[in-house]
Amino acid sequence: MFGPGFAPTPPQRPHIATLITLRVVFVALTVLSFGFLGWAAMLRIAIMRRRAVDWVLCLVALAWECGSFLYMAESDDTEASNWDIVPLTLLVLSIVAVTAYYLIVDIGYYDQSGRIPAVPYTPPPYGYGYPPPYAAPVRPQPPVQPQPQPQPAPPRTPPRIDQVRAELDELSDILRKGQDGREGQDGR
Repeated sequence: MFGPGFAPTPPQRPHIATLITLRVVFVALTVLSFGFLGWAAMLRIAIMRRRAVDWVLCLVALAWECGSFLYMAESDDTEASNWDIVPLTLLVLSIVAVTAYYLIVDIGYYDQSGRIPAVPYTPPPYGYGYPPPYAAPVRPQPPVQPQPQPQPAPPRTPPRIDQVRAELDELSDILRKGQDGREGQDGR
């Protein structure tokens, strides 16, 4: 279909600013219209994913919102009753459900569907896996000289040990002199 050497182009992901703007617009449409335009967000999901489940959910949302609108238009009660809170609660729940579903599916679609590559797109190799007809020249690398290892310095003795040695040497000298003097007196 694409011929030898040509790979299909990967689908382009919209810019992140476009995605965020669309999310804000569709959520605002749903919330600010008090749920009556929630079908638009569901329609975007259905068109985007092209799954039968999404089309069914879009039609259910449209039917629910039309039915809610007709119920509110036909109820000509001037006073609110306890039963009026039921459709109002269901309408609020549908707003939350449509908004949550839209955001979860939209974010998941662009983050995990494979349309956002984890690494930048690299085209496949030339032809049927053969290298291109030309190759860049390879420069020889100069040999790497090993770094000289620093020689460890001889261990330094602390000054206190040197002082103790000096004192021991002095004591040894004094004792030797004392023994020399005694030998001279004993030998008389």
